[in-house]
Amino acid sequence: MLHIIPTKQLQTGSDGSMVKVAGLVLVRQRPGTAKGVCFITIEDETGFANLVVFQNLFDQYRKAILQAKLLMVQGTLQREGEVIHVIVEQCYDLSKMLRHLTGVENSNPALLTLSRSDETSIPGHAVDTKKTLVREIAEKDVFYGGRNFK
Repeated sequence: MLHIIPTKQLQTGSDGSMVKVAGLVLVRQRPGTAKGVCFITIEDETGFANLVVFQNLFDQYRKAILQAKLLMVQGTLQREGEVIHVIVEQCYDLSKMLRHLTGVENSNPALLTLSRSDETSIPGHAVDTKKTLVREIAEKDVFYGGRNFK
């Protein structure tokens, strides 16, 4: 059992408590003024959750953070008045649980990068364009196109 709570329960949780939430990734933001902090918004059937990922954890979980369509995180609930965040301590890409919806299997999808400059960090990275195109078309039919940083 994963012990994941619905995002709606974050509203009644106590500040500083450990929580585990999961949802579809809607937005990833990593503003230049945030000193490497990444902000993620996920959604489940009960609502939204705002996640805060500090630089050291972003580096550790980079692949899961950038690639996941369905993301599960464990972290500390932070409440300041009406504002509720989860300070992420661990990330898990649960996207494999969604793959049967698209009818396309790809057990090793290409790592998405932050910018074009990251492309050189993956030398010899070959992409099968036919499989990638089929996967992208199928996923566009099923998943909302989230807004992600470039």
